[in-house]
Amino acid sequence: MKDGMRFVDCDMHIMEPADLFERYLDKAFRERVTLPIDAKGNIKRGTIYIDDEATTWDIEMQQHRKPNKGVLGDRAEHTTQPLSGSRIAAGGHLDFAIQRNYDGEAQIMGMELEGIDIAVLFPTMGLSLLARDGMDPRLSLALAQAYNNWIYEFCQHSPDQLKWAALLPPHDVNMACAELHRCVTELGAVGSCVRPNMVNGHFWHSNYWNPLFTMHEELDVTMGFHEGTGAAYSHMNKLYGENRFYRHVASHWIEMQQTLIAMLIAGVFEFHSNLRVGFLEAQNSWVPGILTRIEWDYPQYRDSHAPYLSLTPREYFQRNCWAAVEGSEPEIAATAGLIGADRMCISTDYPHFDSNFPNVSNNLIGNVGPEMAGEILMGGAHLYGFDESHFAKADEAAKRHARAAAE
Repeated sequence: MKDGMRFVDCDMHIMEPADLFERYLDKAFRERVTLPIDAKGNIKRGTIYIDDEATTWDIEMQQHRKPNKGVLGDRAEHTTQPLSGSRIAAGGHLDFAIQRNYDGEAQIMGMELEGIDIAVLFPTMGLSLLARDGMDPRLSLALAQAYNNWIYEFCQHSPDQLKWAALLPPHDVNMACAELHRCVTELGAVGSCVRPNMVNGHFWHSNYWNPLFTMHEELDVTMGFHEGTGAAYSHMNKLYGENRFYRHVASHWIEMQQTLIAMLIAGVFEFHSNLRVGFLEAQNSWVPGILTRIEWDYPQYRDSHAPYLSLTPREYFQRNCWAAVEGSEPEIAATAGLIGADRMCISTDYPHFDSNFPNVSNNLIGNVGPEMAGEILMGGAHLYGFDESHFAKADEAAKRHARAAAE
């Protein structure tokens, strides 16, 4: 708990081990994946190549760097705007996790520092793993399966506290459905992780995805949209080039906006009324504006272009959707007044460079006060369908860990 309040982290990250694919990838596909190695010949974290193409655009394109702190000298000490790179690294807040190589115990320690009861885990490297058009669907599935098998084992460290979202192969909808079914029914996943981008010409208003929407409903699990800057096919690359600052600002907001527009106007929530969708790690002050813009055009276009809609866009959102915040955004209270605090959840984004860990929950409480903060901290429970029985099990697991640490 956090100050007596239940806290579900709707989007906590892991750091995949460098040798994940060496250990977990189907051997039939192993030669198509090239892993980075260090001077001693050991596999290390870094850019992975799949079929000789880099999995992330950033490493390949950012060849020209701006001066770092060492070059700036004293000027860097007096900046009035400490940016995201300083949030988590400068204070040594991740030393405990680095020392443990981001293992399951480190994950639990991070949760304890933030007061998290239950965390739903999302990938790091995996966010860019499948981010390209034209990938062999069988390879896409094999890569997703490798990650999902690993994260399942990772969560066995404390399965009542550590939950996870299944990485889905977006290059074939039937394979995505099959993998979601396997992960939920055999491995206990509580939702999916998909990117909000268009893949192979299929965007999220397309009937192509209907089987996947239906599968989420039938399994009663959550569909989690999570952007990751640097996708090889992202049009943000064409707009902004190698400067990641531009693309990081644009991709997380704009890709989510386009997905929400597509799903609302297409009637996804009309025809899949039990679908739960989370828009994660993109703040949420954009939501009221997008809903207002759609509703502005609603009278002009509904009868001619969307006669199947029976609710207003805002009503669909408040029934089917949640959008995450990261605690310190100044617009949280105002946004809650427009869409409802119960439509919000919170992401610590641990252990990423731009996270405010270990002060995400503290920032939220200081920002909006305990009453509203309590609703938002609990929002992830509603998104993923956790009830008091889940919290009771998580409490028992936390007590076991505390006893073990004291011995």
